[in-house]
Amino acid sequence: MTDTTIVRIGVPKDVRGQDLPYKKIEDTEPTGEIKSRSATSCVPAPFNFQCGTAKYWITPLCKYIDGKLVVIAYELSVSIPGAVCGLNALLQNNVHAASLLALYFFQYWLLDCGVPTETVKKFSLKNCELQELHLTFLAYSESKHKANSRILELAQRGLTLFSGDLIKKNKRKPAVDYRNSDWNCYVTISKSSKFDIAAYVKSWVIPKSFCGLSNTVAEDIFKISKNYVRFEVKLKKPWFKETVTVVDADGRTVKKKQPSQWASPLSWKGKAGKAMYEQVFEEARDFLRLNEKLNKRRHRPDFMKTLSDEYRAILEQHYAGTPFDELPFKSKDKKQRSKVKRAIQKLCGVDLHIPWEEQKELVQLAWLVYPGMFKLDAVPEALKDHAFAGLTIEKKLEEMKEKLRALAKRNDSYGHTSGLNRAPVRYASDMTKAELASDLMGNV
Repeated sequence: MTDTTIVRIGVPKDVRGQDLPYKKIEDTEPTGEIKSRSATSCVPAPFNFQCGTAKYWITPLCKYIDGKLVVIAYELSVSIPGAVCGLNALLQNNVHAASLLALYFFQYWLLDCGVPTETVKKFSLKNCELQELHLTFLAYSESKHKANSRILELAQRGLTLFSGDLIKKNKRKPAVDYRNSDWNCYVTISKSSKFDIAAYVKSWVIPKSFCGLSNTVAEDIFKISKNYVRFEVKLKKPWFKETVTVVDADGRTVKKKQPSQWASPLSWKGKAGKAMYEQVFEEARDFLRLNEKLNKRRHRPDFMKTLSDEYRAILEQHYAGTPFDELPFKSKDKKQRSKVKRAIQKLCGVDLHIPWEEQKELVQLAWLVYPGMFKLDAVPEALKDHAFAGLTIEKKLEEMKEKLRALAKRNDSYGHTSGLNRAPVRYASDMTKAELASDLMGNV
């Protein structure tokens, strides 16, 4: 896809942060002191649609330097497929292109705020750092009924693996949340520290979501999208940070966190990017233990005889339905018990934390294999402009470049600048074609 993207855009070193646009909210402290902070702007996307306006959020990140509030970065949150295609029902993963369009949206906003073209051109993908990413894999399932049946299977497996587990997010809630309304199934699994998983079918306009298309066009798209399971993987912060060991100025070895390769939109380009999508999908499969052999039949007596007395007694009690805490471990030490549990799991394919009656009924999810990239071949010619994939992505990039060029030239023609103090402005009319084709126009 990429559907929802949150990206941090740092201010280049040769750009004055105090000259960049931001909204300021002044809060009064109990002492009477006025404290300023930056505020979020909700901005209409540059693409126009028949129904409503797609929007994206820009949050300036500021700090005080020498008593002045200075912008050091911006955080941008946007669903690119919906913002450029009018609907995010049909899409493919393309983090590089989505990030580039997000950058163009940001550059457009800067130009609209009166920031000089020469300054805007200094912002490129090299200044961008991904903070959150929602990858969507579309698994073709032939019909809406079969797609929803598969989502039910995923929910059943999740409930078996993580039943009773609770996670803490403002308030405690179950790790697996399954809902079914008129055979519109939806499941989320929030158990991993690295990502959340969601699966559902896009067959109608979800409340509070954006759809900029006419009802007729939207219905034609849903006729296609309803046959796919949307398997979404939301990558959390651990993906985008890594800890490295460095030597500081005093010669001491210290550890520090820095952006990982996953944080750079440039890393997601070409063959390397495709390998990253596959890696994310396989890690999601590992999380669901689909690459792990879990037995569905009891072991035969001849195999049981080969086990140690302790292992055999534990397995027999487990098969009989004895809770984990009551199994006949020789040691009462928790670490030793965990060691024995892992050994039995590896040797016998039995997870002692899962009741045997549930493990033997565990759904296999044979359909959940890497589906590759969604292709425009599945979309009629009349609808391709509303599917974020293939040539449509290239078309949207070109359209956005044209919008940037037009706004830059308009600003130059009318002398459109904000009231902020600016460095001397160099107008687009004074630039060469090569300069106009640089970062601002997409050569990143």
